[in-house]
Amino acid sequence: MAYSDFKTLDQINEKLGIVINEANKIYSNIEPVEVSQWFIETMKRAYTKAITIGTEVARQALIVDQVLIELEEHVPISFFLGTTFNVDSSKGLTGAPDGLISKSHNQLYIISPVIVLVEAKKGDLGEALPQCIAEMEAARIFNDRKNNNIPTVYGVVTNGELWQFISLKDNTATIDVCSYTFGDGGKIIGILKSFI
Repeated sequence: MAYSDFKTLDQINEKLGIVINEANKIYSNIEPVEVSQWFIETMKRAYTKAITIGTEVARQALIVDQVLIELEEHVPISFFLGTTFNVDSSKGLTGAPDGLISKSHNQLYIISPVIVLVEAKKGDLGEALPQCIAEMEAARIFNDRKNNNIPTVYGVVTNGELWQFISLKDNTATIDVCSYTFGDGGKIIGILKSFI
């Protein structure tokens, strides 16, 4: 079993013992950041191209990856794309998340604390929620093993156009049922910055 084998929220509850809650507009009050001119110019070309191509790979490479690069301009992080993150094979917590953000400057290998997991999908965000929560639980375990018990791990599922956020705290995953639109990216980056 791997992260991608988690297909339902019921599986998350049964196999990982995580309680699933929902909330609405948890992050709506977070202020957008002022994005760089580089990001504005990049998104003018990349965003439309990603949506037109329409694949998960295009959305990841042309939108999500650019968001992570811009985020690094606002807060010190390292991020990893498609890097193997095998934490507990007995629980099915193996595989390579689309994106993983660490509150560390080390770009050579993943260092605790891992604070945000990103899962990019082509269509329905709901289909990505179980996989993302499994990755978040792996991050929680990883952080604990490194004696870096941060209170909350965050997750993001996106198709590039819509972004949905999840928090994992005290064995409870809270899904913000509000989907935030990309806009100029400032709000999305502002929310990600608030997690760090």
